[in-house]
Amino acid sequence: MDVNSLLFELSNKGRFNVLNSLYNEPKRHSQLLKELNIPGSEISRHLRRLYEKSLIGKDIDNHYRITNIGKIFLQMMDIFEVSLHNKEFLNSHEITSIPVHLIFQLGKLKTVELSNKTMENMEIFENLVKDSSDFLLAITDQYQKSLLIEAEKKMKEKRTTIRALVDRNLLKSYNIPEGWSTLFKAPQEFFKKMLKKIRILDKIQLSLVVSEKGAILFLSKDGEIDYSQCLIDNHESFIKWIKELFEWYWTKSKSLRPFVRKEMQGK
Repeated sequence: MDVNSLLFELSNKGRFNVLNSLYNEPKRHSQLLKELNIPGSEISRHLRRLYEKSLIGKDIDNHYRITNIGKIFLQMMDIFEVSLHNKEFLNSHEITSIPVHLIFQLGKLKTVELSNKTMENMEIFENLVKDSSDFLLAITDQYQKSLLIEAEKKMKEKRTTIRALVDRNLLKSYNIPEGWSTLFKAPQEFFKKMLKKIRILDKIQLSLVVSEKGAILFLSKDGEIDYSQCLIDNHESFIKWIKELFEWYWTKSKSLRPFVRKEMQGK
């Protein structure tokens, strides 16, 4: 048995449907016949070929079940399906900024949509920040005053769990960027809270925002983050996937403390 022969078996839509039907639970021949509306002889042929390739097994009570190898191949097919659906975006952007273990989870993102209107993309970005109530996670290389003010408000109300990763280049000469101290009602208190909630990445190659309302992801193109195209979705699977992506980068980030002047810390 080799990869080519396995792919050949799954290239047949009938066999693919039989294997997919068995993914969640074992079934008898009669159940597959009723569910898939395929002639019994064809189902028997599909089951035999899938069995010969070790993609399915058969229990003593005549229930057919998918094997672990079968599950792996189905998951691979899901990855290909999602990738092909978004092939233009993925082929034109840098995807190495996404860790491999999350690339292998692309098959779960079947409802994700591509948005290619810059102004609408930024509006979605801002609305996710403003409308969040339970949690808000962000990675950004942009200095947006309005969103910083919104973050201060949410931190003060203590109703939203906030964490963010910012590009090292946003912070110049180990100081808070010029003008930040005049943005907030209580700058010293805000910057103290920032020390735990905001961290630094040496170089940001993607941008994202995720809350309980949904998520948005921008990737790099030609060396810079491309805000003209992005992936968006409010489905639970995409929210979870983007949260995992954020957490992966959070573990690689650095403390904000060296970049905050002593006077801004109230010391």
